[in-house]
Parts: sequence; structure tokens; C-alpha cells
Amino acid sequence: MTPPPRLVPRTAAALSERRARLDALLARLSGSPSGETLHDLRVALRRIAALARLTGDAPRKGSGRALRIAARDLRRALSTRRTEDVARSLLLRRFRRDPRRRPVAERLAARLAREGDPGPSPARTRALLARLRRAFTRREVALARLHDPINGTADKGNEKGLAKNVRRRLCRAAKQLQAAGVPGPAGLHPARILARDLRYGLEFTGTAMPAPAALVPLLIDFQDTAGAAHDLSELVALVRRLAGRSRTADRRAALRLLPPILAAEERALARAQASSKRLLARLKDMEFEWS
Repeated sequence: MTPPPRLVPRTAAALSERRARLDALLARLSGSPSGETLHDLRVALRRIAALARLTGDAPRKGSGRALRIAARDLRRALSTRRTEDVARSLLLRRFRRDPRRRPVAERLAARLAREGDPGPSPARTRALLARLRRAFTRREVALARLHDPINGTADKGNEKGLAKNVRRRLCRAAKQLQAAGVPGPAGLHPARILARDLRYGLEFTGTAMPAPAALVPLLIDFQDTAGAAHDLSELVALVRRLAGRSRTADRRAALRLLPPILAAEERALARAQASSKRLLARLKDMEFEWS
């Protein structure tokens, strides 16, 4: 295996890009994040955690752990709010042309807005963000010791070790995805997480690992279709939970929303499974080698 040139500087640059992206999103906020801004913020945090996991053994094993956990914890603190945002949007969109069910869907969406999880307190959010910023700084300092960007030099031992570990992690993610096979309903979300991590890793390696780069569009398609099915699954659970807390008449009206949602979930699952089959067919015998 020939290590790719300057993988340590590539990691440092990617880290800086992810921090800049996070800061740009935070600068747009004028209150609690919601809607697409919340979605973009959570995606940015996922990408930070994925990079910290993929490259976290340089210079020492576990060096990226603090950053990975800090990004994960902030994302998780925002997760419930995002789930409820998506559920409200799906309810209103799916039944907007159904005059019989639309009023019920609008009432449930309003209940979600009133009764939903308020998310972390401002103090908790500030603490999580401060911890993430500290972890970023420590990680950047650690990587800066490994290379001299002005003179273009880097520690050869760390370059070789990082290349080996990145390749090993990508191979392992690919094998786990293959072993999972075409997922059923219960396995769809775990398979989506594996596909997402493999995609983020291949986007990081880019042209330095050219053969698997062809997988990225297939990984994106599976991630999107599996995500749509997962959103509908969570909507079903939310409707059932709200119906269970309603009076008899309102409970019956809420439960009448379920048949079309369940039918849509079944169709979304079929699309995700078809996407999985295309991905697995391409993934078979794929070699993860540096160019």
C-alpha cells in the first residue's frame, strides 16, 4: 500500500473547514435552531464526529475521541426537536389535499408544537458548545505538531499510520454494510448510519482513493431513501403516542391518519431496499486502496 501524500495536512484542512462551517451556521441563528437551519447544524455535527472517528488515531490512539463525543452530545441534545419538526412538516404536507383528514393533521401538528420537547436549556447548550470548541482547539493543536504547512513537511510515521487506520476503518464499514445485507424495517436505520459514515469517509479521502469514490452517489441515494422511510416510521410512533394521550373521539380521529402514513412508509421502505440492492451490488469486491 502506498500512502497518499500529505494525509495529515488533509485532515487538518478538513477539520478547519468543518469548524468554519459550524461557525457559519451558528452565526445565522437568532434564537433556538429550527427547520432547515437545525437540520444543517446536525449534519455539520455528524460530519465533525465522523472525521474525528476516522482520523482519531493520529498522533495517538483515541486522540480524536474528545472531539467526536463533544460533537455527538451536542447533536443528540438537538435530535428530539428535529424529529418533531420533521413530523409536523410531514403531517401538514401529507394531508394538505385531504379535506377529511387535514383538520386532524393540523391539530396534531399544533399539539406537537405545544407539547413537544423544548430541547436543551440555554445553559446546557452553551456548556455543550463550549466543550465542543475546546475539543476543536485541542485537536487542531495536536495535528499542527505533526506537519509544517509552510515547508510542506510532515511526520512520516504519522502519515503512514494515519493512512493505514483510515483505510482499515473504511474497509470495516464496507464489510459491516455488506454483512447487514438488504435491511428490513428494524435494520434500516443502522444500515443508514453505516452508509453515512462510509460516505463521509470516502468524501474525505476523495481522489486519493479513487475506486471507491464511485460508491458515493449510491451511498447518498440509500441514505436519502432510508432517511425518508425512517422519518415516516417515527411519524407513525408520534401519531400513536399523541392518540394515546387524547380523548376517545380525538383518539379515533388521530388513528384514522395511520393507514395512509403506513402505506407511505411501506413504499418508502421498498425504495430504500431497492437502493440498498444497487449499493451492495457495487460494493461487492470493491477494493479500498490508496492511489
